[in-house]
Amino acid sequence: MSDGLVQGLQHAASRNGSDYAQDTSPVQQEEPAPDPDTVPAVSEQSSDVQLQEVMHPVSRCVQETGWYCGPAVMQMLLSHYGIAASQPDLARQLHTSQVTGTEYADMARVASVQVFGREPGNNGEPGFRAWTGTENAMTPQDQEQFLTRANRDLTTGDVLSAAVDVGTLYPELNIRGAHVVLINGARQDENGYICQLRLEDPSYLVDYGTEEEHWVDTDRFLNAMNRCPEPGYIW
Repeated sequence: MSDGLVQGLQHAASRNGSDYAQDTSPVQQEEPAPDPDTVPAVSEQSSDVQLQEVMHPVSRCVQETGWYCGPAVMQMLLSHYGIAASQPDLARQLHTSQVTGTEYADMARVASVQVFGREPGNNGEPGFRAWTGTENAMTPQDQEQFLTRANRDLTTGDVLSAAVDVGTLYPELNIRGAHVVLINGARQDENGYICQLRLEDPSYLVDYGTEEEHWVDTDRFLNAMNRCPEPGYIW
């Protein structure tokens, strides 16, 4: 794993999901502007009416050290399943190091033992699993697979986690480095494509002022995943 600001957690039960299609509807022909005196006003939020949303409330845990994003995300994930654990205790189980951070495989292992009582012996058994990639090498197929797994987990009551590049997700912080966040919600457009993800970020540098600040556009999030020095996620 990489440096102190963040490392990943990966969450479980292998699942398949439906493919997502981009909007390919034909462009509407331009028509004469209607008379404003004869047409009722339309709310600016009407374009969002068709979005389908799923969100699982999770109490946010702020990481207790600069290299505890992995234990903090694990703490949030386990709390979703009714399991309480401290970050120092999780850090010991995860072999978290100030130098190397937390390995994704260790996070999947500990999550499986805590939630399911054991690590999965094969792909057919329930448990947490980790996907890891290479910086700037996440293919469209990799992205689609991530969204498929995210959709399946969230719609069946689970939450998941992914590693991102801090500076890509939060340009205003001007920090480059791997960081792990919890994903506990998604919004789909009329075509069933996940257009936004809801995050709980354990970083003490992130201050959520409103509910909408938890939501990030999918394209931006996928770009942050791809540019992560050590890409990965847990489902």
